[in-house]
Amino acid sequence: MAAARRILALPLALALAALPAQADGPARGATPAPTPAASPPEDGAARAPGPEVVRLRWAWPAPLEAQVTCRRTRVRTGAPPSVFTARYRQRAAPAGAGEAGLAISTRGTTWEGDLPWAPAVARQALHASEQLVQRIGPDGAFAALEGAEALRPALRSLVDGAGVQGEQAERAVARAEAGARGEAEELWNLSVGFWIDADLVLGQEYVMPSESELPLLPGVRGPASVEFAVRRRVPCAAAERTARCVEIVLHATPEPAALARHAAALRARLAEGAESPVPVPAAHGRDGGELQAESTLVLVTDPATLVPRRVAWTRAVRLATAEDGAPALEHVDRVEYDYRYPGKAPAAPPAHRRRHAPGAPLPPAPVPAPVPVAPLPAA
Repeated sequence: MAAARRILALPLALALAALPAQADGPARGATPAPTPAASPPEDGAARAPGPEVVRLRWAWPAPLEAQVTCRRTRVRTGAPPSVFTARYRQRAAPAGAGEAGLAISTRGTTWEGDLPWAPAVARQALHASEQLVQRIGPDGAFAALEGAEALRPALRSLVDGAGVQGEQAERAVARAEAGARGEAEELWNLSVGFWIDADLVLGQEYVMPSESELPLLPGVRGPASVEFAVRRRVPCAAAERTARCVEIVLHATPEPAALARHAAALRARLAEGAESPVPVPAAHGRDGGELQAESTLVLVTDPATLVPRRVAWTRAVRLATAEDGAPALEHVDRVEYDYRYPGKAPAAPPAHRRRHAPGAPLPPAPVPAPVPVAPLPAA
């Protein structure tokens, strides 16, 4: 989703550093400001008194291979649920001679369920998807998506099948190609890039303002609020008992005024495909129902490496008209990634881990103060 590319365009530590320090006292759920602490000890070991600081550091080992399952579910009023599942092998390898960073590629891809491509071009699109290579910089920032031009024949087939021709067809193919790049960047930022070098108090909620695209309205932007927290420590995999990983939750909501300005367009998009006609008044208000929009991320990752184990990203838009707020119309998209690493659990290379000098932990605040972190030049 393009909104995530705006919300999570910069690593969290860099985004926080650009915000002013809090001046009005502690925020909701605030605790006394923590003192600098070392990286958390292994589960079961003694911890120093006071809030526990979780240090999130980019330190992917290379090569790194994972078996990935991606499941996309769409629920929309007036249409049956849509479920699409992709499985593939992902490999992150050193970028190559004379280059720094990583190159991430995929192989062995299978698709099932409600395919995002027409059956006539699905095989062609699947093969093209394995030509894509993500380039990640040495600091963990998303650099580029190479090979997107391999998608053009499949995209052209779709455009031709829709009867689109000439310059309009060229623009449609270019937009779809750019969308592939944006989706790759979005996933990277959600699962890795946004969190690099952030020091967060376990259980503490943080809030920061942002600007994002409105749901269902590509290219339309407005102010939003982003709340996030390292909720708890969890095992990295079902077979493990030690809580080496952490569960991070992020919740993004557009400001009500932004929804109000585009209420008519949002209601029209929600009403598309509904089984019965739905009033679509131009003004925002109780007579036309209350618009609600939100995006929620649940991420399970190893804080020592930021190697992800599970990513769940849910985006929902609802039009509530009943007295109890029940939705008359809703559109919910959910994408889940499950990463399984064969063999021994991935660990950070010692030299790479030492590269990150620990910074002072963030003070709890609705707009946290700057964090001293390693230099950064990424979503």
